[in-house]
Amino acid sequence: MHDDTSLKRSGVERLMAEFSSLLWSINRLAQEQPLSSFHHAAFKCLQETLPFEKAWWGRAAHIDGHVKEHSCHLFNLEPEFIEDWLFIQHEDITIDRVHREPGQAVIINMRKFTPGLCWLGERHGLGELICVIHTNPHTQLSDHLSLYRAPGAQTFSEHDRHLLTHLMTHLSAAVDASQVRTLMARREHLTQQHLVLAVCDHQSVLHGVERGFADLMLLEWPGWKGPRLPVELNESGYQGEQIRIQCLAVDDLWLLTVYRRGPLACLSGRECEVARQFGEGLTYKEIARTLEIAPSTVRHHLRSIYGKLGVHDKASIANLVNRTPFG
Repeated sequence: MHDDTSLKRSGVERLMAEFSSLLWSINRLAQEQPLSSFHHAAFKCLQETLPFEKAWWGRAAHIDGHVKEHSCHLFNLEPEFIEDWLFIQHEDITIDRVHREPGQAVIINMRKFTPGLCWLGERHGLGELICVIHTNPHTQLSDHLSLYRAPGAQTFSEHDRHLLTHLMTHLSAAVDASQVRTLMARREHLTQQHLVLAVCDHQSVLHGVERGFADLMLLEWPGWKGPRLPVELNESGYQGEQIRIQCLAVDDLWLLTVYRRGPLACLSGRECEVARQFGEGLTYKEIARTLEIAPSTVRHHLRSIYGKLGVHDKASIANLVNRTPFG
């Protein structure tokens, strides 16, 4: 009895030591690695403590009663793996097991159960898997992680299962932290006010937003409610009456920069330049010389600016330039 107690205590101490070490390493990666390379770095880190040959880490959203996969990271697996899995997913008992025990890692022998799962294992050199799913209670986004070992390799143990069970919540949080870090790095290069940043997937489902994002969305779409954006986005972004959205691809996500469009948005490019320089205190002649145009052309632009903005003097233009964004 004493020997059993000692062995059990030793196992718990080993589990806690490995968990603490992995947690420290994963959190460090979230602070140091860009989002585009975080998952691969996390796989390599995890592999040192919990050996595996291949892996699949994805994030899915529950939309209109259906689960939609929108973030996928493969480790040593061919891109065709996802298509093959979709072909046999109705035979994958892993799905039922992890949803019956959310947050608990499960171990599956791929050669022991359904023909489809056995076929998938044979096709991609997989013998056994350990899988866990974590759902964020606020965003309802689910992270799932599957680690695979080759046929004939040492089987996953209860120790491995407990380790991955306790680690998965932190792995999911680390992805969120990496997204926030990407947002902050992006903001360092943006000097203009009146903007907020957000992250969404290619199905326009939000992953994270800065404070004030919803306020800008409601200016353009008064009845909007998340988590899905009311427009499909691409590289061109979005130009609306009240806001403008720029899209930057980051891995398989969009990093969104959302600007509030002020009164100056109605001006042409040349008129914006004239208005900006009037706001900086330049004279007709100085503006004409800077823009290499005639002073009479500057006056023409100024009359047009007055008409579009509904103002009657340069002081009003200067006031608008200094308190509202362009575009």
